[in-house]
Amino acid sequence: MSITLSIPPAIVQEVREWAEEHGTSLNQYIRECLEAKVHEITELRARKVREFKNFLLNLPPGGLPKGYRFNRERDAVREVVT
Repeated sequence: MSITLSIPPAIVQEVREWAEEHGTSLNQYIRECLEAKVHEITELRARKVREFKNFLLNLPPGGLPKGYRFNRERDAVREVVT
């Protein structure tokens, strides 16, 4: 797939020079950064699935207590992935 990005020329030049100094191309460097991010996202999703499965497997007999109500602020743990 081919995409077009809008990146300030000064940034492109800096990264292109860095990439050449490290024996790679700007294109390859960007591809590797994106692949690393996809791997990170995939690992985070897999961890969330494992945590949910663990939660379900550790419920007390009969499931959640009668009358239990989900509270988004109390029960949802949010993580920012950068």
